[in-house]
Amino acid sequence: MKKCNAAARQSSFRKISKAPLKILFAVFAAAFLFTQNSFGGEMEVFNLNNGVKVLFNKTDGIKVVSVKVYTPVSVICENPSNAGISYMTVKLMSKATLSRSNEVLAADIDNIGAELSADADYDIAGLNMSFLSEYFQKACEILSDVLINPSFDEQTLKFEKNDICAVLKSRKDSIFNTASDNFIELFYAGSPYSNPVLGKEESVELITPADLKEWHSYSYNASNIIISISGNIDAKTVKENLNKYFADIKTGKKFEKPSFSANAKIPYGDTVLKGKFNQAYIFKGFAAPAINQKDFVALKVTGAVLGGRMTSRLFTELREKLGLAYETSAIYPSRVESSFFVIYIGLDKKNIDLTLKKMDEILNDLRSNEISQQELSDIKAYIKGMYVMDRQTVNRQSYYYAWRELTGQGYKYDDEYLADIDKITTKDIYDAANRIFSQKALTLIINPDESANLLAGR
Repeated sequence: MKKCNAAARQSSFRKISKAPLKILFAVFAAAFLFTQNSFGGEMEVFNLNNGVKVLFNKTDGIKVVSVKVYTPVSVICENPSNAGISYMTVKLMSKATLSRSNEVLAADIDNIGAELSADADYDIAGLNMSFLSEYFQKACEILSDVLINPSFDEQTLKFEKNDICAVLKSRKDSIFNTASDNFIELFYAGSPYSNPVLGKEESVELITPADLKEWHSYSYNASNIIISISGNIDAKTVKENLNKYFADIKTGKKFEKPSFSANAKIPYGDTVLKGKFNQAYIFKGFAAPAINQKDFVALKVTGAVLGGRMTSRLFTELREKLGLAYETSAIYPSRVESSFFVIYIGLDKKNIDLTLKKMDEILNDLRSNEISQQELSDIKAYIKGMYVMDRQTVNRQSYYYAWRELTGQGYKYDDEYLADIDKITTKDIYDAANRIFSQKALTLIINPDESANLLAGR
């Protein structure tokens, strides 16, 4: 099998231009409705003649527009032989079209002061474009060309393969990424979520232009995409240009969520990976609900109780009081299918046994005692502040509305989420902690000690 060029230029992980992991958009035509959203905009939802759904969030203030075109066809649809194809497809879409070379496309985007990037994550993938309102028509013309007519040429594909393989190699130089990637591979063994968003070197090398064209045809047809727009621009201009440039997108095979067997093969217990790093790392994780299941919101609050801020329990107990942690926090990813709840810590190898004991004590305390009303109030204020600040730009607003819509929560829920946070009680957190942390755990330990065992294939 061909080796990847380690000297290829670097790229970012989930985003193909720095965007976290996240979602989708909308377009227009027939039936529509208006709602006021909590971030000051006026939402209109409609469909184009070809059925493409559009979410249009009319805002005030600076005249900037963000347009996102997303699809639910992403990592969740991949398998070990084509892992990374969603990322590769959307990345190459943003590079060149049949009528625009890479240089011409870049120049056309620069000439209107716009930014074009590509996103891919476990449950969604798509394109993002931000620009001044006055260039809406030209931006739509460019974006529709990128969406409909990607070139997928062999030379660009070769370059991007080298780029992606270089990133995959560089991830192994980070102890956090090494721990995270290995934990996810173990936790989701046998399911699509076990594959990295970027794929694996062996699967990336196998991707051909024909594969990309076929994946593009499935992913970005009118039956699957959604267009999400946020910005200070009038609805008439939006509809006229969307109908002009996007209404000809053809329908195609409808997205079907694949059967999912997450948590079926989790190797519960301790798994030790010999690391090349001077420090050690621990990921301790439990099976957790998907976004539409019971305890989702309560566990988001629990995650903030345990980690995420300097007064969180993990930081206070493991770092401030005991001096065990280089870094520590909690992760509870939002997933369409089964998720996981992880607490992690970077530490000195001599403290592994003590730290594992203390981590269990922190979790057991949540299972034994309800948190105080004051702690809950402080946590809710923290969550609300972070949530609102994260939605202050049209780029983030269009992303979240699309993500909510495509993942089944509905775009309206982004404005309702904080109300659900406010409803959470100390008893809700106590009950959720007992349901989740009473389960068997998967604990991954990266240890620089020579006696540590390597995971298979590493």
